[in-house]
Amino acid sequence: MKRYKTGFVLGKFCPLHKGHMFLIDTALSHVDQLYIVVDNIMDDVIAVEKRIQWVKKEYPEAIVLTQSHPLPQDPSETPEFWNIWKETLCALLPESIDVVFASETYGERLAKELNAEFFMVDYERQQVPISATSIRADIVRNWQYLSDSAKADLMTTICIFGPESTGKSTLTKQLATYFGSPYVDEYAETVIRSKNGDISFEDMEIIVRGHHENIQSAMAVLPPILFIDTDAITSKIWSNELFGKESPVIEDYIARQNFSHYLLLDVDLPWQDDIHRYRPDNRRDFFIRCKQELDSRGKSYSVVTGSGEERKQNAIALVKQLLNP
Repeated sequence: MKRYKTGFVLGKFCPLHKGHMFLIDTALSHVDQLYIVVDNIMDDVIAVEKRIQWVKKEYPEAIVLTQSHPLPQDPSETPEFWNIWKETLCALLPESIDVVFASETYGERLAKELNAEFFMVDYERQQVPISATSIRADIVRNWQYLSDSAKADLMTTICIFGPESTGKSTLTKQLATYFGSPYVDEYAETVIRSKNGDISFEDMEIIVRGHHENIQSAMAVLPPILFIDTDAITSKIWSNELFGKESPVIEDYIARQNFSHYLLLDVDLPWQDDIHRYRPDNRRDFFIRCKQELDSRGKSYSVVTGSGEERKQNAIALVKQLLNP
């Protein structure tokens, strides 16, 4: 039997981070049943449905709720501030609350309104020195403080995409080095080299499946940024180019891809021959098909131009803009 029967935590969890988790873990250690209300704020930076999902995933033993509509966020907004919150929470919570846990001073007044005790947790943030505001201001630098559930959704995945001999593999590695991030190599090159360039229609399924598995393995580590050398859309275009048809499996893998952004590389670099390259004379047509695929699927993308260091710096600038819009 724990100290209290019922406890209550209120938060925006925008995003859910380790400071929130310290608060919730503390609450769970003192109550038999914890109720967590995810504040349905107006103009959400992150949708309330997503924030609820994160809290439920991390704390399946708690009962997670939200109010049906946004409420005032500060007593200065209305003299009825505390009455509004009291009435809303009393209607929302299925039983009376013994104790309110919070890391901010509002918790004391809220506990009084609910006829509950107040339990302050890490008010000076000595245990977990972070705030959601700081994370939103620089999510990459503060990535370590995010919950795993939030990391999985807030990870930035960037696919380096386009025709042959446009520097995709080189740029992928350059960006990964610059941003200190992991990357996923093009799996097609591994298959093509193992067959001395003589691939079959059946190999296209092997390529998309192997590439997808490598991407999933890299994403499972939950890095803030992941760079990916090509994708299943590329395999679809190549399958039609080489064999005049495509396996429905390829479209299945395309549907599983949901990258944050594509960097579409222009064909403004000279052709460099290689065993895994096939069409030196139609790169512009291939570029157009790549662009059409991205447009038709509503993908977010930017075109990268320039050669050498200029190309690299152009790509870096685009990624920085994506990370700090």
